[in-house]
Amino acid sequence: MTATRDLDERIQALPRRRTYLLPALHEVHAAYGWLPADALEMVGLHLRVPKSEVFGIASSFPDFKLDAPDPSTTRVCMGASCRVLGGPAHAEETADCLFICGVGPASEVDGVLIGRGGLRVAAPEADAATLVQDGSCSRAVADTPRAGGTHVGCAGNCWQAPSVSRDGGRTWTSGSTAWSRPADVRLLADVGRVDPYAVKSYAALEKARSMGSDAVWQTVRDSGLRGRGGAYFPVGAKWETARNTPAEKKFLLVNAEEGEPGVYKDRHLMEGDPHRVLEGVLIAALGMGATNVVIFVNGEARLSQERLLTALETARRLGVVDLPLEIRLGAGGYVLGEETALINAIHGQRAEPLARPPFPAVSGLQASPTVINNAETLSNLPDVILNGPDWFRSVGTSATPGTKLVSLAGAVQRPGLYEVPLGTPLQAIVDTWGGGPTGELSAVLVGGPSGSILPTSLLDTPFDVQTLQEVGGVLGAGGVVPLTTAHCPVAAVRELVAYNSRESCGKCTPCREGTVRLLNLFDDVRRGQAASDALDVLDELNDVLAFGSLCGLGQMAPNPVRALRRHFADQIQEHLAGRCAAGVCGGAA
Repeated sequence: MTATRDLDERIQALPRRRTYLLPALHEVHAAYGWLPADALEMVGLHLRVPKSEVFGIASSFPDFKLDAPDPSTTRVCMGASCRVLGGPAHAEETADCLFICGVGPASEVDGVLIGRGGLRVAAPEADAATLVQDGSCSRAVADTPRAGGTHVGCAGNCWQAPSVSRDGGRTWTSGSTAWSRPADVRLLADVGRVDPYAVKSYAALEKARSMGSDAVWQTVRDSGLRGRGGAYFPVGAKWETARNTPAEKKFLLVNAEEGEPGVYKDRHLMEGDPHRVLEGVLIAALGMGATNVVIFVNGEARLSQERLLTALETARRLGVVDLPLEIRLGAGGYVLGEETALINAIHGQRAEPLARPPFPAVSGLQASPTVINNAETLSNLPDVILNGPDWFRSVGTSATPGTKLVSLAGAVQRPGLYEVPLGTPLQAIVDTWGGGPTGELSAVLVGGPSGSILPTSLLDTPFDVQTLQEVGGVLGAGGVVPLTTAHCPVAAVRELVAYNSRESCGKCTPCREGTVRLLNLFDDVRRGQAASDALDVLDELNDVLAFGSLCGLGQMAPNPVRALRRHFADQIQEHLAGRCAAGVCGGAA
């Protein structure tokens, strides 16, 4: 009764506006572990939203449970890297990704992440001078919160978890294995070296405020910084549109929802250096002229939430937060990577995209100009302000300067989160950063569910937007999953097609119907049961999806299939004949 009364008080404390529907649902879910009907009705009454709409919106978010869960629940990760690492092909309850890919195969038992198939080790022994990595990956394989030493985020060497450093973060050891970063880093400079809860100076923000809004915007535009969420749109140009749109309110919306399987870069930054993220956010707010900031974080990224909220409290005590800044939690859904779907979710609507124009930079949150950037993008800003545009352009390519965070997992010796200069060959990412493959490579998945699959003959391709596009690839958010000859490229792409089908919001017919039909056709091909014109129909359907879908999820869904058709024609023909060289599809090896 007390818990129910406390929940009712928390709901009643929320402003009676529809925009607080998602926070209210999170309150209910946190209290019960699911969403009971009477609690949904209570939420609707308080926020003045019809209960049918409350239910409809709640049911559209995959992380919300509408039925009471079993007393003990286990979810098994079915992401590409966990399957490569030997995770089960089937499970009673599954997750598309649990985002601890560097210590897969992963599962979650009663809300606790478990890595390496349940193999846990003792927490490392450490004195006060020793740095102990204490991120999500480390916690999944050891009780690092109880370890001694100074707790820091993960330096990117997830494969080594749990690990310690006795030289200030230059070298990391785990057992008899030692590792140090193969190259200098920018975004990750303090990740794994400083306590995420420690106070930072905010020197870049201080300099930015002395420069003023116009000079900050000009500096960012001159740097050539592009968004790192997948579209790679010039940041300065996006800000310029919002700056030039007259309005009483202007919003900066930071998308840290990061629901794309196999990508965990923003979580890594928020866990390891939340003050850098916040400093970048505040610089961006100044540069684009924001009056309000909303940071949207994945609802299951619990450690990221905790450390970012703590950093925000510290920043407020320091007096560096000079405008309304709110952290909102998501509840799953790949479609939230689309800007207008994210805005709809915050407005208390279903996470569905809107037709454009108007673009969010003209009319977004509360019908006000809204700039949407992701956490990695904005984490570049402190360095840009302190060191200038020329310094930023000194690495990377002329078209896409700077570095890129790469979520590297699958068939590599050293899976983890690495920072590489844009333009670095894929082969170097696999060998230099990843320590080489675990077997004979057959293909590499690049760019996630909307990305591509490339053959080993293209591993010399530079990791950049244009060069990957030229070979039918997609850089995306930076996920890279190498496959060995034991893994079938056709089966790997099939899982990407299935994911896109599940994640379709259902608003537009081409995506809602097309992704399902694409999956059915693809399964016929994979099992050697396809009609003689199946590949022609597949190509036509890809064209319809790319041209007719309302948002990027449907428009990009054909990408992995097209890449497979382009680079793996022989393997497709083998499957049409009922053969699978890896022995994992419908046909025999």
